[in-house]
Formats: sequence, C-alpha cells, structure tokens
Amino acid sequence: MGDKKIYIVAKVFDRPGSLAYLCKTANEARCLPGTLEALRADGVQIVILDSPEIYSEYAPYSFIDDMKAFIDKVSQMNRVA
Repeated sequence: MGDKKIYIVAKVFDRPGSLAYLCKTANEARCLPGTLEALRADGVQIVILDSPEIYSEYAPYSFIDDMKAFIDKVSQMNRVA
C-alpha cells in the first residue's frame, strides 16, 4: 500500500466514539468493508478514512490492532444483549 494508510472505522449513530482498524495490506482495505457491511447491525456506519484525526465527528477513536478482534467488536456494536 506504500505510504498510504487506510483506516476502517465503525460508528454507532448518535453515540460518541468509534472503533478503528488500520489496514495492514491492500487486500484488507478492499475486502474488510464488505465483510463488515454484511455483519453490522442497524445504526452502525462503516467508513474508510485515510486520516482519522481530521474527522472529529468519529472521535474519540478506539484503535484495534487485530483484524479478527475488530470484526468481532463491530459485529457486536448496537446489539441488545
């Protein structure tokens, strides 16, 4: 991916903060958003950002380093236990 960083961000509408994952490969950046769209609950927004610090509407960010952990956390967002 060169110097370009791609973050996948998941946010529940009307709640502060979001989860963010820095893609490690171009393939992750291509495939992960579609996977998350299929798993997300109503009210969860999935966005792709190159510089999270510019987008204050998604702050504060909780950065997740592990892709599987990120997918698991996004799939549980906005679900009633």
